[in-house]
Amino acid sequence: MAIALPHILRPAPMRKRLWQYSVLLATATLVFVLGNAFLPVEKAVSRQMLGHDFLAFYTGGTFVREGRVADLYDLRKVADFEQSVATAAGLDITVSFEKQKFGPWWNPPFYAWVFAPLSLLSFSSAVAVWTLINIAALGAAVLMLTRMLAPRLADVDAMGRPLDWRTTGLVPLLLLLSMPFVQAISHGQNTLISLCLLCAVATCWRAKRAFLAGAFCALLGYKPQLAAVVACVLVISMGVRALIGLGLVGSFLVLITQATMPGALVDYLHRLPANIHYMQVEHAYLWERHATLKAFWRLLVQGREAGEMWLMTSILHAVSFVAIATLLIRAAWSHWTRPAIDDCWSSVTEQTWRDRLISATIACAPLLMPFYFDYDLLLLAIPATLMATEALSRPADQSVPTLQKWLNRTWLALYAWMLINPGMASATRVNLNVVLLSAVAVMMLQRATRPTLEHRVAGQPALGAITMGRRAA
Repeated sequence: MAIALPHILRPAPMRKRLWQYSVLLATATLVFVLGNAFLPVEKAVSRQMLGHDFLAFYTGGTFVREGRVADLYDLRKVADFEQSVATAAGLDITVSFEKQKFGPWWNPPFYAWVFAPLSLLSFSSAVAVWTLINIAALGAAVLMLTRMLAPRLADVDAMGRPLDWRTTGLVPLLLLLSMPFVQAISHGQNTLISLCLLCAVATCWRAKRAFLAGAFCALLGYKPQLAAVVACVLVISMGVRALIGLGLVGSFLVLITQATMPGALVDYLHRLPANIHYMQVEHAYLWERHATLKAFWRLLVQGREAGEMWLMTSILHAVSFVAIATLLIRAAWSHWTRPAIDDCWSSVTEQTWRDRLISATIACAPLLMPFYFDYDLLLLAIPATLMATEALSRPADQSVPTLQKWLNRTWLALYAWMLINPGMASATRVNLNVVLLSAVAVMMLQRATRPTLEHRVAGQPALGAITMGRRAA
């Protein structure tokens, strides 16, 4: 006797499931926001608790505006200034160099000029303007993401369903409800600008505008941990023109630094490693807030306490790093050496292969870096969107591969787990964000690796158009 499932548990299209999940999450968020207004003052989230990461940006802008470039990487002077700003602004935070409760200036020196005009304002006014700038960047990023999902000339997907607001509306909704967005906007971070720049890189990469892709990637270098892996794979995929774009814009930024901040670049390269050592090794550190393989093993094996990495931790990190890096190199190399394929049997086109490589690269980047905060996982919106774009182009009579089904489930699990990961990782010493992201990355790398020509569609004749070239021009 068959048991009838409740309507909510019956099989449904992915788009419908995402809307159901989003409405549920939006309702929970609204309840939290409204409930916060009725909590006692000492228990409620207040404005004085927000924007604390902006202290480092405000400090950097003030230092370069006042000609104190040499103080940018002086941790004690940074902490002392942040303490004075926090006291004057009435922030609900204790800034202390001795207790390691302050935000160092981690970025390359040229980036401090962005905040010089904002440092003329009061701290609260500067945070407000900075938030508006980030919201504008988010709008531009959403526009680019929706263009990826629903191209300008496309009215329906491969199954004949209209590409209207019910599809594109999920992009901003899922972004706004994600934990990385909440963390970035409440901390006063620059993640939304990073998302905008990486969307520009991906858009140009997809359109084979190699020079522009390289140029935008160089601009993303204001946070080197976000740009490094993407830049390497971009050059492998798109060739010399991407390298020229990277080199020209990168050189321009170096020249600006040398002309306006003499000695700052040398200071950055010399003092940054020592500053990172002071924060991560000489003191207890928030390893659960990083989405890197290094942070995963450091937290699991040694916890948050101060100290150098043990030999066992280093070995585990090295093995996992080599495994992911090897798979990424294999995928990138397959795009360099094997022909571009438009195959009518599998609906895998040259554009699909490129999108898969872009997606896999962005998914791998956090794992391979030594420093990558969890709020920057908002950049995963790009591979998620590109994967949805491919799903919308799949014909109705074509079954979903098993690998794709598991990838979909893992994406959903990662999105949901990010909501509670900081607290759970701190309590259990297991950063499940990294585990789920590693699973996503491995599956995406498998999909991104081009098969050899004779094995691209097992048992099927080659009827698709084949472009014989070493790489995309």
